[in-house]
Amino acid sequence: MSQLAEGLERIWQERTERRLRAAEAVAWQALNITPQPNESATEVLARIRFSAERNHPDLVLRFEHSRQEILPRAEDCGCDPEGDGYGDDHCESDKGGEYLCARQHLGWICGDCVNEDDGGPDWRPDRYEWPCPTVAALDQPTP
Repeated sequence: MSQLAEGLERIWQERTERRLRAAEAVAWQALNITPQPNESATEVLARIRFSAERNHPDLVLRFEHSRQEILPRAEDCGCDPEGDGYGDDHCESDKGGEYLCARQHLGWICGDCVNEDDGGPDWRPDRYEWPCPTVAALDQPTP
């Protein structure tokens, strides 16, 4: 393996380890938080989120801008409805009730970013491809 490839691998591992430690810290706090007297569950969650945003903002942004898989509509996929396993690979989506094909994959989008200028990918022009600009900025090397 070249020195460049080894260096990139090391950087990737270090970033992954930092994200894992941040996720563990947020999880530890959420599991060990003590509600204040007369504090509602909503208020406890707000305290947990405030702490996570203050101490690990990159982690919260990554979670909010997570990637979502895009699958074609079953009516457009070209699969044989009478073929083996059709029922196993085609199901109703949880949003909008469209029937989707799990045999094909069109790409990934950011589930949070809305592309206001309609310049997104052809197969989903109202969304940013993933990684979106927010996540891409997090992944830029720091000087």
